[in-house]
Amino acid sequence: MNKKVLRIISIFMFIGFIVFFIFAINNPQLSFPWSNTVSYTIYGVYLLTALILFIFSYMKK
Repeated sequence: MNKKVLRIISIFMFIGFIVFFIFAINNPQLSFPWSNTVSYTIYGVYLLTALILFIFSYMKK
């Protein structure tokens, strides 16, 4: 995949995470039907994926 495309995808993923995080903090009445551990695991995998894509976009071949 093109490095520029990876960088754009990872930046949009970070922006999406920040927007969702701000929304979630401001709306505590909304929740998922599973435990917080599952939610934190999903958040961690999402951020790790965005970070890996961002790192790969700067790596040389």
